[in-house]
Amino acid sequence: MQIYLDPSGRRGAARSIYDQIRDAIESGVLAEGDLLPPSRELAAELGVSRHTVTTAYGLLVAEGYLAGRAGGGTAVCRTATGRRAADRRSVLVPVEVESAPPTTPPPPTGGVDLRGGQPDPALFPTDEWRRCASATLHRPLPGYGEPAGFESLRQVLAGWIGRSRGVIVDADQIIVTSGAQEAIHLVVRTMLRPGDPIAVEDPGYPPVRLLFEAIGLRVVPVPVDGEGIIVDQIPADVKVVYTTPSHQSPSGVTMSLGRRRALLAFADRHDAAIIEDDYDSEFRHTDRPLEPLHRLDRSGRVAYVGTFSKTLSPSLRLGFVAMPDPLVDAATAWRRLFSVQPSSLGQLTLHRFIEQGHLDRHMRRVSRVYRARHEVVRQFVADGVDAGVLLPGPENHAGLHLSTVLPAGVSEDAIRDGARRRGIAISSFAECCVGPDHPNGLLIGFGMASADVLQRALPDLRRILEQT
Repeated sequence: MQIYLDPSGRRGAARSIYDQIRDAIESGVLAEGDLLPPSRELAAELGVSRHTVTTAYGLLVAEGYLAGRAGGGTAVCRTATGRRAADRRSVLVPVEVESAPPTTPPPPTGGVDLRGGQPDPALFPTDEWRRCASATLHRPLPGYGEPAGFESLRQVLAGWIGRSRGVIVDADQIIVTSGAQEAIHLVVRTMLRPGDPIAVEDPGYPPVRLLFEAIGLRVVPVPVDGEGIIVDQIPADVKVVYTTPSHQSPSGVTMSLGRRRALLAFADRHDAAIIEDDYDSEFRHTDRPLEPLHRLDRSGRVAYVGTFSKTLSPSLRLGFVAMPDPLVDAATAWRRLFSVQPSSLGQLTLHRFIEQGHLDRHMRRVSRVYRARHEVVRQFVADGVDAGVLLPGPENHAGLHLSTVLPAGVSEDAIRDGARRRGIAISSFAECCVGPDHPNGLLIGFGMASADVLQRALPDLRRILEQT
């Protein structure tokens, strides 16, 4: 531990050494058995006499904080450890930030996780990622990199989203981010000031809405129907629209082609921008994907956001945004201010991982796994509709969850609580809505549950639906 002495000499050196060592022991910084530096060594480091240090040590030994150790040295005693917590009082008052709505806690140990939007960590390509990371570390990591991300990775990303999603951009339009949330933050920082309106889907993705509110934007919730966000209900003064057209979060609706064109026409009429959050469209299960808004855009109004949180792992904190040209420099400047750059090791490993074809092979493998799980849940929902315990809802063709609609009078909370008692964690629409009037339903995720686990857990959920 580091010991500091008051240069003014207002407090005796021995007393100062005594107080700091005692506080470190009582707060747990020094634990039982930790050795203190020899008195001669500490005296030389602090520029005091050895007698000053031995006086402080002697007081601590007498009070039971320290004891001499066989073979030499002075160590912390067991009886002195953890007598009081460190003093963490502060006069500072934070700016209030609206908290997130209640979210479903994870299941108890050994339970079943049916929460939406979570990939299976067991499917992560650990061996391939480890080899790529190891190869990256054969040479020293660079220092501070480019705020937009390494050019080599941006080149690879431009090629990958071009062939996998039909999004045609140049590498210099891409900014590598720490997940989708940072990408979205960058876009709104370049376009809007506090107080400006921004349209979001309702129901929608809560973390993004809360981010917009936290930075002072005026959030305008816009309802969603079976074709996606209802463009006719977007106010004319909105300058940015946030949407999840490929797999609407949380309903699962795929925005129709007509609605996509209407949204782009709205942006043209009102000189607005669109944030297209394509968070999990890689997992298409039962139909062909529609063209991304970015591909249909003829005016350069769409910022296309992608993430590797669903395809690989949220632990990597890697994503990207393909920016319209006029926003690139401003977004890069903002990036310099608040996060400098994403992890160099993560970027270089991802570059190698994609370049060597591992990502494409991984996507083919996990898509087959998730498609089988999707079919299990889809059949469960269809059987529930036939039995009258569920109502027909929007078609869900993609992603890692399906949405369901509950009959009138059936409580989401009652279903969630009943599932919890059976060791099942499941999400509801209430978590994703701004106002009290929202669809009455559940989100059944299958990212964290294998097909075998789903086959065992879904009958329990069916019984809860029948009994509620």
